[in-house]
Amino acid sequence: MSTPATKPATEPTLPTATLDKYKAASGVVDSVVKQLVAKATEGANILELCQTGDKLVEEGVKPLYNKAKGTPKGIAYPTTVSVNNVLQNFSPALSDKEAAAQTLKKDDVVKIVVGAHIDGYPVVSGETIVVGADGPVTGVRANLLAAAFQAGEIALRSVKPGVRNWEVTEAVKSLLKEYEATGVKGVEGTLSHQFLQNNLEAKKGLVAFPTASQRSDSDNAYNLEEGEVYGLNILVTDGERSPKAADTARTTIFSKTQSTYLLKMKTSRATFSEISQKAGSFPFTLRIMEDETRARMGVKECVQHNLVRGYDLLTTEKPENLSAQVFITFTVTKTGAARLSAAPVFYSADKVKSDVELSDKTKETLARPLKAKAQKKKKAAPAEENK
Repeated sequence: MSTPATKPATEPTLPTATLDKYKAASGVVDSVVKQLVAKATEGANILELCQTGDKLVEEGVKPLYNKAKGTPKGIAYPTTVSVNNVLQNFSPALSDKEAAAQTLKKDDVVKIVVGAHIDGYPVVSGETIVVGADGPVTGVRANLLAAAFQAGEIALRSVKPGVRNWEVTEAVKSLLKEYEATGVKGVEGTLSHQFLQNNLEAKKGLVAFPTASQRSDSDNAYNLEEGEVYGLNILVTDGERSPKAADTARTTIFSKTQSTYLLKMKTSRATFSEISQKAGSFPFTLRIMEDETRARMGVKECVQHNLVRGYDLLTTEKPENLSAQVFITFTVTKTGAARLSAAPVFYSADKVKSDVELSDKTKETLARPLKAKAQKKKKAAPAEENK
């Protein structure tokens, strides 16, 4: 979003009123993530955690921005709780009895993602925890959590106006290189996008771990500019770099596209109308639909004609593999990146003891504040009087 040339140069590129809405959404998301981390204990039901997260988001935004009648607000991304080899997008349908019955076990590596929006301005946050971690987390779990967290932090510190998106990718790549000996790898191909009002997937994007085709695509090269807001999704695993998409029958998260088509089936038309009313342009789960079974039938034609797209349930190639994730929402400021989503609740250097001794250069980079302090202009010395 650019500042009009007719306005003073001192006006921020991201208007204060807009930034305040992002911050309000962030406050809700931060509170919900904290509550879910506390509830994600041994024996907790995954479906119930997802339902709780979505309910808390709705309750959290309800008292905000009520002066202007009809300000839209709500879920920007459905709560997902993805465990161990499940990489992302796990939010069980009520009708999937097997998935709906799954519970957390001690030492499970759990990725929690939550999203909220105020007036269409979205914030999404994700972090990884280890269930029932009484003492410090060690071994492969610690390596995964540390790599994901540090990759996110190193990426943020590479951000400033004018930086190419691939420079952020290179920063993440350099961090993961320090984990090579442990078997930790980045999950390739997962896109992150610029966030706009009512849009989690604007054209500009970031790819933490690109595939060869993504890297060679000249259309994937962008400059980051002051005032822009981005999501950054980082996934790491001790398995193969390429994720595996589960059967589409297990897809439960969808969102509308910009395409148009006259649907043939009455059920499909009713489903699409309900989606438009309840979710707008943001992703949703089938659980929000009045009749989940009928909606599953209706959404099928919507997907076939690209009115709606599904978010694949992604896993590692082998079920014994583990994975970790961070999802950060940030804005580009004049002096660097500023977090809109809060720092992780679970992760700390005391709680997560990785096997990796980072290089001095990486340690120095991670120790830097996110935003460089603005240099104060020196006052000109008064001219010496003539004697």
